[in-house]
Amino acid sequence: MSKYFLGIDGGGTKTHACLADINGHILSVATNGGANWERIGVPQVEVALIEVVKGALAKAHLDISNISTATFALAGMDWAVDSEIFAPFSASSGLGPAAVFVNDAIAALHAGIPSGIGIASIAGTGGKTVGCDGTTLVRTMGMSLGESGGAGLLMSLATERMAFAEHGQKSATLLSQALPESYGITGIRTFFRAIARENLLLDEDRSPLIFDLAKNGDAGAREVVEAVAIQHARDVLGIANQLSFSDSHLPVIRAGGLHTAGSSIFDEAFITTLHAQLPDAIAQVLTIAPVVGATIHAAAREFGTIPAPFLENILSDARQLPQF
Repeated sequence: MSKYFLGIDGGGTKTHACLADINGHILSVATNGGANWERIGVPQVEVALIEVVKGALAKAHLDISNISTATFALAGMDWAVDSEIFAPFSASSGLGPAAVFVNDAIAALHAGIPSGIGIASIAGTGGKTVGCDGTTLVRTMGMSLGESGGAGLLMSLATERMAFAEHGQKSATLLSQALPESYGITGIRTFFRAIARENLLLDEDRSPLIFDLAKNGDAGAREVVEAVAIQHARDVLGIANQLSFSDSHLPVIRAGGLHTAGSSIFDEAFITTLHAQLPDAIAQVLTIAPVVGATIHAAAREFGTIPAPFLENILSDARQLPQF
């Protein structure tokens, strides 16, 4: 009987599914909206998950009973007890014990390091860092306490920097004009009043604007970009301090929109901070979809040690996937 492995990568804005066969060939992929239960609630996440699973199965002409193991790597899965949140979904979907729920950083870790031994730094809509030395798994808490928060932190620090400039505590910054205008608002005071009194929500998709201002020489924007990068690197160092790696050439996988934006300012601040304490660490930007890592994680539960041909096939197929 053939075996099939399902991986799901659910972030703050997008959810991806990847279905592979026992030989490691990717049969189908599917995409849907965000799946962070802390943002949109469990019922809405369950709807998103079942739709993306059905989409992947339909493309491969399979049904839920064909799935041997499934890994749901979801944003917001920050504590061990969080896996219980989706126990009813596992039962109602027909997956039952075939499904496990982990943080979405686990998907990135296994996509970049199939063995799962190393550290993954996620800097996307939010932030997450996870590491495993082969024995112990450690992760940040997802609370923005002593850890970085991806684009969310970038927006928070940008508005704080604007406030410092408005209060005469720091130099002027082009953020004070560009960010309000991106919301169709003229004037920084009107912008801050909208936040304070009119429930204006700051969207993480303004991150490219901040990166562009930093690239073009705005000191305030550069300060913000560097601060977020430095904190993400400190998260990696903190995880490394809690684990025991046998090789000083520690692999660090970088994933998420801030890591993949190609910002030399962000990249240099991250690498410089990382190498100050771990000079031999090898940091690499993830070049395949993290959801492939979730599928590898699912297969590992079946195989134990994943056969080399399986890995060769799934990684080769992953490189051919369109960006989605």
